Amino acid sequence: MSQNPWSIDEEYAPATRSPSTGWRYGPKDRVVLGGKGLTLGIAVAHLTFCVLLSSQSPEWAVVFFIYSLLPVWAVGAAVGSILGLALRRVRNQWLHVAAFFAAGLLMCVPFGAFSSTGSLLFSSSIAVAAGVGRLAIWKLVRINRAGEPI
Repeated sequence: MSQNPWSIDEEYAPATRSPSTGWRYGPKDRVVLGGKGLTLGIAVAHLTFCVLLSSQSPEWAVVFFIYSLLPVWAVGAAVGSILGLALRRVRNQWLHVAAFFAAGLLMCVPFGAFSSTGSLLFSSSIAVAAGVGRLAIWKLVRINRAGEPI
């Protein structure tokens, strides 16, 4: 480089990448999941829900799958996104699985979840499906290890 202030060497120098930390989320966010992971989690939860619900009557498995398609994906995307955002600061993934299980149980309480055997099976199948769906995407989450001792 020359000492001339009018030099254009800097303007036409080869481009270099700016240094980045690789973490584009908030500094306090510890666990983050992308859209592909959310989709896979909902798909696994949907299949788990259908298998558990059709355990009493396997001939209805296809009907359960078709009729639960829209509600599971709509509710799963909404609740999964909100719960995922709320749990971003928690690094322990077992707490995430437990929270998804608990959210599945709590979603059924207003509909008489614990009143009889049939609704107990329905609500527990939703809760187990939500927990299994979160467990299935365990390896797809991005973990911020900033601040951890090396």
